[in-house]
Amino acid sequence: MHTNIFGIPIKYEKWTKEKSLPLYITGSYDFKTAIIDTQRCIMLTLKEELVTLPALKKHIKRIQEVDNVPVVLALPAVSSYRRKSLIENKIPFITDKQVYLPFIGALLMEEKEPEKEVEKFMFSTQQLVLFYIYNGKQKLYMAEATEKLPFTAMTLSRAVRQLEAVGLFTITKDGVNKVIEANYERDELFKKLKKYFSSPVRVTGYLEKTNLTDNMVPAGETALSEKTMLNPGIIATYAVYHKLFDKKHLMNELVDPDNQICLEVWEYDPKQFAKDNTADSLSVALSLKDCEDERVEEAVEDLLEKELRE
Repeated sequence: MHTNIFGIPIKYEKWTKEKSLPLYITGSYDFKTAIIDTQRCIMLTLKEELVTLPALKKHIKRIQEVDNVPVVLALPAVSSYRRKSLIENKIPFITDKQVYLPFIGALLMEEKEPEKEVEKFMFSTQQLVLFYIYNGKQKLYMAEATEKLPFTAMTLSRAVRQLEAVGLFTITKDGVNKVIEANYERDELFKKLKKYFSSPVRVTGYLEKTNLTDNMVPAGETALSEKTMLNPGIIATYAVYHKLFDKKHLMNELVDPDNQICLEVWEYDPKQFAKDNTADSLSVALSLKDCEDERVEEAVEDLLEKELRE
């Protein structure tokens, strides 16, 4: 059969020296002679999973003891890590989108691994979105986010990539600085982003009031009742960042509402966007997203309308 790879002519013929190889090699590959341009070589197509690099090198060496010509791997695809390893070890390979043939010169075409569809935001991405919404400006410069949010530049870069992947933001550059701009108004944006958000609550329990600290702020239904017409519950709810609290102090049982509080341990600091020393409205709404109490659901809707349409 005659064909070409990226303009390089290639002709395949039968390879007749398989019987000189051990079974563990002949059982792993299909063999063909390939004449690429004018260079004769042996093309290996996988019958099973590709072996480790050291084993592959031994296989190639053994094949070349039988027929001393270049050996080329024909692969359906190759990961960036595997590609780097093959190139560093000068092992020729061909995929539908890439060619590495050092014996006639190399042609590489980038084969990006498919982007995973975003199902849920990382909490760093969630905080970046909240910061964008609370910032109140159409355009957010990443330099400002880097200064205000507790993340490394690398973490924020991953967060920006997630935002780009959901298609609700436009990411541009102003000089060297990345700029984020939402494609929707705040209320519409939040609705479209809701499926990517998670509740910030990692775990909930009870704590004696005497153990309240400055790291804890009103949250949950307590914060909701302060921000809406909802009547407060029988026990106050507070939130604390998990890195600032030792869970061994958390109790599973409510014994005395007068002397205990309900404590939510959060994935991020509830004081990050707090106003009036109360957990921020959007995080409170997200913490109650799975609540099936109609009173709470209505209060959350009122809270979001007030926050996002101001």
